Amino acid sequence: MKNRYFHRTMLACALATSLFGALPAHAAAPSASLYVRGSIGVPGCNVSTANDGVYDFGRIASSLIKPGTATTTLDSMEKSWTVSCDAQTFLGFTVIDNRSGTASLDRVNNFGLGNVNETGKIGYYTVQMKDGAVDGKSSYLYATPGTSSTASPSVYLGTNAQLGWAAGSNTQKAGKVFTATLAVTPTLAGSTTMGGPITDEVSLDGSLTLNFAFGL
Repeated sequence: MKNRYFHRTMLACALATSLFGALPAHAAAPSASLYVRGSIGVPGCNVSTANDGVYDFGRIASSLIKPGTATTTLDSMEKSWTVSCDAQTFLGFTVIDNRSGTASLDRVNNFGLGNVNETGKIGYYTVQMKDGAVDGKSSYLYATPGTSSTASPSVYLGTNAQLGWAAGSNTQKAGKVFTATLAVTPTLAGSTTMGGPITDEVSLDGSLTLNFAFGL
């Protein structure tokens, strides 16, 4: 009896050891996959402002034009501009004066108002950018001809500058919705600079192009 019991016990232990030892050789180990997907592309952005960006100063009396080279500065007109993007981005822009060469005073922040009396110059205007905000939160602004920038509550547009929204000095601010006020201030040249008196109705003919650039 003892021998039979001993042999059955040894057989059971040997069978269990055999099965346990054989398990890794016959059972496949589980596996799983991890995937990383997405896309990188240029954000889609829309620019909007009142009256399609037209600053209409209406009818201006010719009596405001001073003789000689004296100038007359008109009251500023302000419009809020909004750039809405469908993805988080940095946003900046450069400026092209579409009436280049017609400013009566040649400075980087002065933009032309067109010609009068053939080669005479009507004057110039400046554009101040202020009240910056990104995603509804107040933002500094920058204007720089190089790669460095100094953050400021307001800046002036210029044909030699890169402009945009800043988190601080040398740091752009990222977001989806960018807003700012652009204040336009025209200055009328004197009659000599205009090439003589105004004998017919003349229209202010200022035009800028803002070229926006995105950064991921």
